[in-house]
Amino acid sequence: MKKYLYLLLVSLFVIAGCKSEPDFGDNVYVTGTLTSQTVKFLVEGQTSLGLTVTSSTKVEQDVKVTLQANPTLLDQFNATTGRNCQLPPEGSYSIKGDEVFIKEGKVQSTQLEVFADADKLKEGISYCLPISIHSVDGSGLKVLETSRTAYVLLTKIIKIKVAYLARNYSMDVPTFGGDDSPVKALNAMTLEMKVMPVSFPTNATSGSSISSLCGCEENVLFRFGDGAGNPTNRLQFMAAIGSATHPDKKDHYNAWAPIDFEPGRWYHFAAVYNGQYLRVYLDGKQIQSVETKNGGTINLGMAYDGHKWTDTFSIGRSVGHQRFFDGCVSECRVWNVARTQAELEDGVCYVAPTTPGLIAYWRFNGQLQEDGTVLDETGHGYNAHPSGTPQWKDNQKCPF
Repeated sequence: MKKYLYLLLVSLFVIAGCKSEPDFGDNVYVTGTLTSQTVKFLVEGQTSLGLTVTSSTKVEQDVKVTLQANPTLLDQFNATTGRNCQLPPEGSYSIKGDEVFIKEGKVQSTQLEVFADADKLKEGISYCLPISIHSVDGSGLKVLETSRTAYVLLTKIIKIKVAYLARNYSMDVPTFGGDDSPVKALNAMTLEMKVMPVSFPTNATSGSSISSLCGCEENVLFRFGDGAGNPTNRLQFMAAIGSATHPDKKDHYNAWAPIDFEPGRWYHFAAVYNGQYLRVYLDGKQIQSVETKNGGTINLGMAYDGHKWTDTFSIGRSVGHQRFFDGCVSECRVWNVARTQAELEDGVCYVAPTTPGLIAYWRFNGQLQEDGTVLDETGHGYNAHPSGTPQWKDNQKCPF
């Protein structure tokens, strides 16, 4: 199915008389790039994206603008943004023509169409196609250099199978325990999970109001609600930093998301610890930051079950077999490095299992091992052990 994704019309830039504002003069620029030069292009099947050019003032005559792909800019883009994008492979995209026109009396041009074929793009690869204004004819208008180029980020939309927990099903990773565990004393950490809530509890003042997503009770945990009256659809990230064996020797931190969450839609959560700051991200965008007092280590291999400490990292529950999550889960990952915002944005749907720093990676794609466990895609052997009967939902799209 062919879809046309159009960039939003950027409002006419008015040259104000205030001396404190910069005077850009009469310029043209790629529409939508004044605040960010990146343009997202989600590719499903045969898809097209329309690019336009905007003038800072109404043109007095027809203006022809030439646009061209500019692959030589990719290395510089990756270096300045911290991304690791690739050029889309040959044959996976095409550009219809190279000219657009701003008609007399108008500020926005006709469209340049960029076509892409999802079948020729790989899952989980971040692609970028720089497209730049090459020339402007017949007007005397200059190009606003900071918005000469649109970095078109192509992402293949994939359909996946996910696990539905339904408040009676969870998974444990017992092999995260033990004295030689690689997650018992992390100086840096990233914890990621993609979830779709189905429902939230109605009583916000009981332990059953908590919906635990992943982590270790009293050490590190993503959860909705807290049983103390906070909304049951409010996300909380909890971390204890310091000693690897006892909570009394740790500093405890809570980071609440500043928004309430809705059932029926997908969210990607990430918590990143770099030795000084705890940061929480939603769909690749930072929503919370907490500075730690003394730094220290994080323990993802030990949890408190309400009575004693156990060697358990859990997905979909906490405090023994309680506080279950009613929703779907996908793409749970544990890292021993602090991932960047760009890396989080690029990896919402998938990361290569051999990526440096990736300790464990569960995709919940409906494929169980012979022993009934969910495979750790990294090959490190940290398979997730289900408790209950798995349910699966097909045809979930990502990105969402």
